[in-house]
Amino acid sequence: MKTFRYTAMAMAAMMAAGMHAQTTFDAGKLIEEDLNGTARYVSMGGAMSAFGNDISTISHNPAGIGAYRHADLNLTLSMAGSSTWSTGSHMGAQSGNIKSDIFGGLDNIGMVLAGDEFGNHLNFAFSYRRLQNMDRTVTYADAIFDADGYEAYRDFQDHQRNKVGSYDFNLSYNADDKAYFGVTFGILSTDTWSEGYIWDRYEAGKHPDFPDGLNYLNVDEMNTSTGNGWNVAFGTILRPVPGLRLGAAFKSPTMFSQTLAYSDFLFDDHANTNADGLPDPIHLSTAEKFTKSVEYSFTSPWSLNFSAGLTAGHTALGIEYERNFTGRTSLSVNNSRLSRQGACDLQDYSTFSIGLEQNIDKVSLRAGFNTTSPMYNSRAYADLSDTEFNMMRKDCQTDMTGRRSNLTAGLGYCSAPENGTQFYIDFAYVHSIRKSQFSLYPEDLLTDYKHTTDKCMLTLGLCF
Repeated sequence: MKTFRYTAMAMAAMMAAGMHAQTTFDAGKLIEEDLNGTARYVSMGGAMSAFGNDISTISHNPAGIGAYRHADLNLTLSMAGSSTWSTGSHMGAQSGNIKSDIFGGLDNIGMVLAGDEFGNHLNFAFSYRRLQNMDRTVTYADAIFDADGYEAYRDFQDHQRNKVGSYDFNLSYNADDKAYFGVTFGILSTDTWSEGYIWDRYEAGKHPDFPDGLNYLNVDEMNTSTGNGWNVAFGTILRPVPGLRLGAAFKSPTMFSQTLAYSDFLFDDHANTNADGLPDPIHLSTAEKFTKSVEYSFTSPWSLNFSAGLTAGHTALGIEYERNFTGRTSLSVNNSRLSRQGACDLQDYSTFSIGLEQNIDKVSLRAGFNTTSPMYNSRAYADLSDTEFNMMRKDCQTDMTGRRSNLTAGLGYCSAPENGTQFYIDFAYVHSIRKSQFSLYPEDLLTDYKHTTDKCMLTLGLCF
């Protein structure tokens, strides 16, 4: 009985301490960016910054909006489904294949006012783009040993939804179709949510005091993070010869302000008594709730983007490379920077994109590929000892993002390719793969996961 009591007390104390701080892994949910935008942009793997003339280039290279010669209005809808399973494990961890429900929504809406229509070379644009629309479930199970060496089992499940969107405002200039310049101011809105449980138990025959087994800890947890951020980007595109465009852009770090809130419900499924025959206080007859929140600020990586676009006849090839620099990434509470969070857990990472478009009269065929290297370094760790908040925390979930890749294809129809006024419709399909390493506690890196998403996108637009 003593073994169980001490084990349960230790587990309860860790959870009762409350999860009320923030780590790089909390902030990391805001850094990830899906390959998203218009169907044309996505179907070319995002390799369109040098070409421009697509609203989705507004933040990666703002000068791309300068390529518009006519006003434009468009919106993009999508439907997607995802699947998660483990591809490898450490210390015997196991996971099943989990598929999400079909989800979708508005991925992009944009408007361009082209200066050529008003006798000048200035363009104005507004765009909303969903940077992240994630819905996935992670499951996990393994065996552990208590202080006296008796085998116990733990199960974990976490359902996550991340929604991050950007509202972008652009001003760009066209210098006689030889050079383009642009600036974009972005305002981001964030809403992340997760809910899960931890279940610890002795199975029948595994503990002498509980021959029929015992459920000794059950924790239901929920966390939410909401807030906003802002950034600014500058870009240019040069056209040295008619068939070649070269682009370069800089994007500042995004300055996030976030409110992170946790709610934990601790249950004990087994009533018990102490040596005096009285109810044992560590066994809760009802669920006990722990709630805490914290406000913090987060500075994301800054980036450089280089792109090239080559056209020959009715064929276009785009190549793009974006480098994200994490050396000044930081988290702060009450204007005090947390020295053990942020840049120390991250490494510079890059995104490479390539896309091809073939125009056949009014129809366009497209394909692309996009890949992003891991953002976390091999030393990344949820350090819980740097603030009085973190010292009270027992982090139960860290999701270390690995390589992300997208394979894309699509087609489009334009009612009048050679005319200024035209209606167009574009379709895209993207198969996304996200690898990650998940740990239930900071000291254990346990399981490798593979998350796949299949998405269909439809863009409707009018150029006038």
